[in-house]
Amino acid sequence: MKNTLKSITKLIAVAALACSTGCTDLLTTSSSTDVSDVTVLSGAANLNMVLTASYKQLYFYDGDRVYAGLPGLQIYTDLSGADIVCHDNYGSTQVRCYEFEMQKTRYTDLASKIWNQMYNTINQTNIVIDNIDAATGDEDYKRHVKGQAYAMRGICYFHLMLNYQQTYAIARGKPGVVLRLSSTGDANLPRASVEECYTQIIADLTAAKSLLAGFEREGLWIINRDVVSGMLARVRQVTGNWSEALAEASAVYEKYSSLMTRDEYRSGFDDVISNGYREVVWAVKFTDTDNAGGATQYNFWFNQDESYGEGMTDGPIYAFLSFFAAPEYVALFEETDDRYMFYKRSWNPSAQINTKWACDKWKHYGDAGGAKQGNTRPEVPLMRGSEMLLIMAEASAHLGNGKALEYLNRLQAARNVRNLTAATSGDALLEAIYVERRKELLGEGVTGMYDLMRLQKPLVRYGEWTGHEAGHYSWGLKNLNEYNPAAAQPYGTYPSNDYRFICQIPEREIAYNEALTEKDQNPFSGR
Repeated sequence: MKNTLKSITKLIAVAALACSTGCTDLLTTSSSTDVSDVTVLSGAANLNMVLTASYKQLYFYDGDRVYAGLPGLQIYTDLSGADIVCHDNYGSTQVRCYEFEMQKTRYTDLASKIWNQMYNTINQTNIVIDNIDAATGDEDYKRHVKGQAYAMRGICYFHLMLNYQQTYAIARGKPGVVLRLSSTGDANLPRASVEECYTQIIADLTAAKSLLAGFEREGLWIINRDVVSGMLARVRQVTGNWSEALAEASAVYEKYSSLMTRDEYRSGFDDVISNGYREVVWAVKFTDTDNAGGATQYNFWFNQDESYGEGMTDGPIYAFLSFFAAPEYVALFEETDDRYMFYKRSWNPSAQINTKWACDKWKHYGDAGGAKQGNTRPEVPLMRGSEMLLIMAEASAHLGNGKALEYLNRLQAARNVRNLTAATSGDALLEAIYVERRKELLGEGVTGMYDLMRLQKPLVRYGEWTGHEAGHYSWGLKNLNEYNPAAAQPYGTYPSNDYRFICQIPEREIAYNEALTEKDQNPFSGR
């Protein structure tokens, strides 16, 4: 790294932008190992600036719509499932993800979006981890900066593992991703095994949890010990370590057990910070200085009020008018359920739209005070207590401790479910928990492809036919197996763990990393 005044100025300027939580590109790298020409300063406060820039990269990465930081990946995960139907209005990556249009191959920029975002953030956290101990500053302050850096690195590697290899249960010995754990280490490293990668993820998060003891954060966007425990619960859920998953999720839920009321759940999910919803563990707010505010959940769901009209620029925010709920998903709910927010846009003249189920879970009115086209600056939840309660239920079902049904029914009762699950054990109880996850957590990044892969469930989408016009569009089926457009009841499917769910390693990484060869590439399809 070059020790130049230009580098120092760049670091401070970037960190200042990061503190404003905008979304301009920061500390961008020319490859997944280049940390730019930033000179790491010796003071803890300056390293905290690098950390803040890392947050900015993680939340507001300048990707294309569904790849725009962690909030964008929440969309991406469910688009690769069965519960969201995506119109081709205004095209781009949301449609390409929905239709599995060869967008994850090594030669496409889409295969590199997640890779670049995560490694750019990892490179920055490595700068902090490598230099914070020797930096000047208060020891507790340094410990908390280091803890956040470890947490962020573990989170990034977890997302890489979810997207660049099959799930842990069947792929422990297969190649995972490249473990880069130093800002000055060799750039030419092989893919570590899936098991080695998860060992590192757990080590990073465990170190973070210890370092963040006693840390009081200033906002829900900052990663604290609770967020780390929630991430460990997710990781243990994927790896099948149910006793640890239960312990971590329980520790979080104990603090965030005041579940959202009916009015809170139905308020649009866009002001979860401002309204002080007590079950929100982790959330980020978009601001006037970021540009990704036009690529959030709120810009994609076709749910603007009838009074605004049906055009992209008619509503309170700029909208791509793309997402609907699949009829099979709507059928999971009782109409008295607090989460039943579905309706059909019968006034729209297009049969491609008026037959589909709109959903009001993700709804935002911008800042125009009722006029058209206010800014899209919502607050996006990244983790909630209800998810932790469902992890507790799933872990307890696997452990057979007699608590699973109690936890599941607790959430169902809080959401006004009339017919509570009665199954006390076995596959029926686990399936009920899985269904409740779909109902509760749609669009929050932990259902859709996330659950299909870890539970090794096939993707099955049902298309449109007479009496079933609300089904998936033909472009959401055309690349799936068994799709026959002439069938009386068309459907399409992918088997569990098909590589078409998974990204290939970007071509740039294969070309520039001397430790990788063509043999190290993921297949595009098959199991």
